[in-house]
Amino acid sequence: MENNTHRLVVVSYELYSLENGEEKFIEKTEDMKPMQLYTGCNMALPNFEEEIIKFEKDSDFKFTLTKEQAYGEHDVKSVLALDKETFSPNGVFDAENIYKDAIIPLQNEEGQRFLGKVLEISEEKVTIDLNHPLAGKDLVFHGHVFENREASEEEVKDFFEEMNQHQCGGGCSGCGNGCGSHDEGEEGCCGCH
Repeated sequence: MENNTHRLVVVSYELYSLENGEEKFIEKTEDMKPMQLYTGCNMALPNFEEEIIKFEKDSDFKFTLTKEQAYGEHDVKSVLALDKETFSPNGVFDAENIYKDAIIPLQNEEGQRFLGKVLEISEEKVTIDLNHPLAGKDLVFHGHVFENREASEEEVKDFFEEMNQHQCGGGCSGCGNGCGSHDEGEEGCCGCH
């Protein structure tokens, strides 16, 4: 965190994908729970941070991130057909947790963790998509900035320490050392990606 200038940004937003020139609703923040982030801490897409800090406190915003600025193209190499046995502890297929459209946690041989979406289950295979759900989409954000100000290093440190205690059990060490080091596409313990 040394020599970085962090900003506290608090926003409410609606997120849309841009498909055939039309905006298709994806999600929005809850009215009483705006998104709070500290810039420079891998809490949001870098291009989202770059755009959102341009808007002053108490202003409305609208901007678009291309798929290249957001989650990249949908990569067909990241759609895998895995043996059904992989999901069969004690020889019994885990149908309670492995079903079409389920988002499941996975870990590779190197110990890296990530999420995958179950696309299909056949007699012998489970097809999993490891792409981010918004890969291949241009994203449009509409919203309001409630706060946009410089944050002290101590404020950022205190925020992550509190998050670690409440959500991580102390497993992450905060900005740049813990949540910021999670693998691409994996949600970190502090809600960062």
